Amino acid sequence: MERTNSSMNDVIGGLPSGFSDYYPELARYGGLTAAFLATAAEHGIDLGDELRAPEPDWTPTAAQFDSPRGTMWVNLWLEERGFSIKLGNSRGGHPWAEGATPDIAEAAGVLAAWKHGATLTELSERFPFMTYTRLSQGYEDGNPEAVMWDLQIGDPKFEEYRDLLIALRAEPQLARMFPFFSMWTLRLAKDAYREEPGELLIRQQDDGSYLLWSSSETEEDQREFRRLDDLVAAAAALRNTL
Repeated sequence: MERTNSSMNDVIGGLPSGFSDYYPELARYGGLTAAFLATAAEHGIDLGDELRAPEPDWTPTAAQFDSPRGTMWVNLWLEERGFSIKLGNSRGGHPWAEGATPDIAEAAGVLAAWKHGATLTELSERFPFMTYTRLSQGYEDGNPEAVMWDLQIGDPKFEEYRDLLIALRAEPQLARMFPFFSMWTLRLAKDAYREEPGELLIRQQDDGSYLLWSSSETEEDQREFRRLDDLVAAAAALRNTL
């Protein structure tokens, strides 16, 4: 049953005036999820028979759909027409790709292509508004750790850590870990998806020395090193205890 414009205005109360004019599909089909499913059906786009719109759909500005690779989110722009898409990673962390289009049929096409196995390259070639990062490509290729080391070493923000990063990556056990920074502390996770608990933490001090500890330790357990070689050896040994 189609929802009337007056009831649609009730649903979107408090949103910018004219919002329903940007998205007539929401009033026509009774919500964003329902509008996507109806549009997909009209254009022969396969979003999956198992998908059903909630009844009623009282979330006018957002919708989500499942895929084998993670949740697919759609959010509406509020001051002009636009469907913002984010493709989530089922194992957490970095999203696969993001983009936006004013065309609901295009947006539905993105969801269907991704759900049915399109690669990142294929997706961006078919839908140029969808963008992805080197790290996303690393996850798809199965080498996110190697890509993240390259990204961190090449990042101008962490230039003062460059020698440290290069030395750590040269140690085979540490090179298999996933490096990232939090509050100017370098953290090495056991894997890129954080499915295995345990991290190494390294902080470079103003005098050029280094502090090393693990996520299961407290600040009292921090070890201080003056020589980079000594730090790397100690980090490799500590990694085996995680």
